[in-house]
Amino acid sequence: MTTTMIAPAMSTEALESRYRLLCRACHTDVDDSPVQHQLATELKQLQTILLQDLPALARRGSPDNFADLWENLKQELERFHEFCEFPDLAQKVVVGLGGAFSAGKSSFINALLGQKRLVTEVDETTSLPTYLLHGSEEHITALNLFKRRVRLSQAEFLSLTHDEKLKYGSQVSALLYSAFVSVPEFTFRNLALLDTPGYSKPDDPHWHERSDAHLARSQLNSAQFLIWLISAEAGTISEADLKFLASLRPGIPRLIIISRADKRVPEDIVRMVALVRSILANRALTAVDVIPFSTRKQQNFPLNPITQYLNTWNATPRAPGFALNFKRQFSAYQRFLDNEQHLARRRLNRLNRILALTDDEEILADARDLRDLAERELRKLHQISEDLRGLRQRFFQGLKTIGDEVGIPLPEPQDIDLLETHEVDMLDLLRKLG
Repeated sequence: MTTTMIAPAMSTEALESRYRLLCRACHTDVDDSPVQHQLATELKQLQTILLQDLPALARRGSPDNFADLWENLKQELERFHEFCEFPDLAQKVVVGLGGAFSAGKSSFINALLGQKRLVTEVDETTSLPTYLLHGSEEHITALNLFKRRVRLSQAEFLSLTHDEKLKYGSQVSALLYSAFVSVPEFTFRNLALLDTPGYSKPDDPHWHERSDAHLARSQLNSAQFLIWLISAEAGTISEADLKFLASLRPGIPRLIIISRADKRVPEDIVRMVALVRSILANRALTAVDVIPFSTRKQQNFPLNPITQYLNTWNATPRAPGFALNFKRQFSAYQRFLDNEQHLARRRLNRLNRILALTDDEEILADARDLRDLAERELRKLHQISEDLRGLRQRFFQGLKTIGDEVGIPLPEPQDIDLLETHEVDMLDLLRKLG
């Protein structure tokens, strides 16, 4: 039996207001997208490379995880498009906020600002990735699914909650891709806080393609720093959180915050901090700190230790990671091809040795057939590799053209830049060796 959602009774004025918001949220006017208007050709070329040329190449030979590489590239291009529409982001250090649904991310940001600015308790199927930046006056803009700008009032933005459908009979946030909130109260002028939707599993009844773990992972992997929130009510860090953190790039400095610390007695919080530290260390998941915080009892769990980190990051300029993240995916594909060519050469060398050591005509015939197959396979892999290099070169040339136009430096990184640095516990390493 299916149930039909009936829109609630609304005044004519409220109904007209919601209808106007829905119209703005789904518009396709090119004039509201400077990037689409000025760089349409260049953006189309990048999209063609990723959406057509690369899959065509993959059909000739690709690693088993090509679907993941391809999805990562597409998600990164979406984020690059965001930065093109809002080039001020390129000059900011992006601090990603992650955690499970209802971990307290938006409440934490509201506490940071001293007032309610972001939606709290948003259902993960409709919530928006939201960038928070400093601005001389309040300004809220969203990008819709057609990459067009949509101006929002604070009241409209705060109405995009999990019960929007019950209140208004609409789901405007499902039409929006991301939001950008500029407010004077955000004092970290060199930072952009990215509030991400809570991740969920595909078998979760609330799963949605715009809120799954892959989207959250793509967003957080593009950040220069990470704040991960855990609710004190959980008592510890969950296995799902640990697996998600382990899937992120290890080079991103992580600050762990235990939110809602007022929900437990101080002694329990002390034990929880120690437990989380121990679990993270045992999983080789480095964290710069584990800090308890409460929006309700800041006298016991103050914000200051957290803002000290934000101040440090605010004074730590870092280049946008787009070029690096794009090259990671292309390089993973190239490593597969290099390894396959190495294996093909080994097979060819072994067959040549057999041909040199035997006089048996039957064995010689079979070996020659296998050698011919190995040579064809090697030539095929070499051609795919060359074509991939050509695609990568065209992609980065187009990326740099757009970056130069909007003011985002995007030189193609060197291979050494792809190496992640890890903190090494020498004492623990010596114990294991002993």
